[in-house]
Amino acid sequence: HPLADKLRERGIAVSDRGWIRVGPTLQSVSHPEIFAAGDCCTIEGLPDNKPSPPKAGVYAVRAGPLLIENLIGYLAGKSQDDLTKYNPQSDFLKLLMAGDGTALGFRFGLALYGKWVWLLKDKIDVMFMDLFQAENLPVLDESKKGDRLDTSQYDAAQDNKPRLEPKEAAELLLRTDDDVDFQAAWGVLRSMMKDDEYKSKVLSYAEVTQV
Repeated sequence: HPLADKLRERGIAVSDRGWIRVGPTLQSVSHPEIFAAGDCCTIEGLPDNKPSPPKAGVYAVRAGPLLIENLIGYLAGKSQDDLTKYNPQSDFLKLLMAGDGTALGFRFGLALYGKWVWLLKDKIDVMFMDLFQAENLPVLDESKKGDRLDTSQYDAAQDNKPRLEPKEAAELLLRTDDDVDFQAAWGVLRSMMKDDEYKSKVLSYAEVTQV
């Protein structure tokens, strides 16, 4: 890409594919005063030699608060060692609208499909966009300078319903009919994220081999 070529010509470290090379603090490996996050960068030096995450919005969203925090810290004179390191999640819920009122999904090796998957994606998208409504923007409190930024807004969904038994949960996720309660299915997926034992039981009933 011409922009990547321009960056390279100016000595900014970019990958062979043109992504800005940054470390876990989201600072350029060649110019620490330059920060990058999301699709424009590739992250090096992650814990346990993890590869840079794929190009997906969830990683950009999660990196956003940390990027702001580190920019503020850098401008305040913090050293690189004192900045927060980004440790991206290893997997995420993949959702794709099919254009006919249904959607496809993939998580934990499970293929998801149906109207309920469309409703789930729509709910997640609307919740995210609602964060930018004026009444939902975070209050910048001068008295709390130095505090970690509140990222709870990105986990706003609440698991208020009782957890389904693993067999019932597996059967629910595999359904494709229009009567599936997407909120209940979402609750199952969130419970699987939080509890590895529960996740294993659900997957065993769904006859999915874990990699």
